Amino acid sequence: MKTLTLSALFTLILSTTSFAQRSTEPLDFRGIEWDTYYSAIPGMTKKYSKDEKIDVFKKDGDEMTIGNCKLDTLTYEGFNGRIYKANMTFSTCNASSVFNSFKQKYGECTDIEDSLDHYICTWEWKRIKLVFAIDSESSATEITYTQKMVEREYQTYLKEKRGAKKDQF
Repeated sequence: MKTLTLSALFTLILSTTSFAQRSTEPLDFRGIEWDTYYSAIPGMTKKYSKDEKIDVFKKDGDEMTIGNCKLDTLTYEGFNGRIYKANMTFSTCNASSVFNSFKQKYGECTDIEDSLDHYICTWEWKRIKLVFAIDSESSATEITYTQKMVEREYQTYLKEKRGAKKDQF
């Protein structure tokens, strides 16, 4: 009976610690939770609209660095006012150093596209997609975090919009 109790306790502890392992999925970006209305984020300012549903924002006081690297741009995109994408670019620092820090933080890429023109590493999780793209010629780098559920909503909206235009005859 004592052995059975100890075995059950050991199994419970082992299963609890395996579920408690930290996921690398980024559930927020610099403290901003995905799918938050931009109006609820202090300092968020609309810069322009990509179309009638996608607005591009900047956040006042955002740190324009990633590690030791100075960013050229840092923007957020919102669909129907909800933040679902963060985009960073840089061109003047060592892209492979930044990339290696991402690999340390997030692990190996789930998909890699390597050509003469560019190198693209993608990490896919349940809710978030992270794309790290390096232009081979210029070393200009773009990093994009996307909340997949809102991205699907936007793609559905675009598909329905195209379908509505076809039906107008």
